[in-house]
Amino acid sequence: MRSRYSAYCHHEITYIYNTYHPSVRPINSLSAIEEFANSVHFTKLTVLSSEQTTSDGYVCFNVMYIQNNLLCEFTERSRFVFDTTWLYIDGVLADKPPIKIGRNDFCPCNSGKKFKQCFTHQLSGN
Repeated sequence: MRSRYSAYCHHEITYIYNTYHPSVRPINSLSAIEEFANSVHFTKLTVLSSEQTTSDGYVCFNVMYIQNNLLCEFTERSRFVFDTTWLYIDGVLADKPPIKIGRNDFCPCNSGKKFKQCFTHQLSGN
């Protein structure tokens, strides 16, 4: 899970695509993955729990990201299967309502700067 999060942060689109199980790759195109990764700035990942057997596993996590001047957050319970490597199958998401970030609010990326002065999210187009 952490590797997929890091790949989104670093826009490693091919890696993300390759960590999907082949059965779900057709509905997760490279272009759709890239469009999402380029439209957000991830700020936090918290792994809440994980469990696994030799063939399948689950990771419950919380993610925060900035998109279009909104602080977005969701919790997901992801399902993975092991087929020479761990591959993402699907997940159950619980979205929280987005929060508008004011220009004079401190940036949620924890830079210590006001949102209007923070370049962290502006570099990713947000």
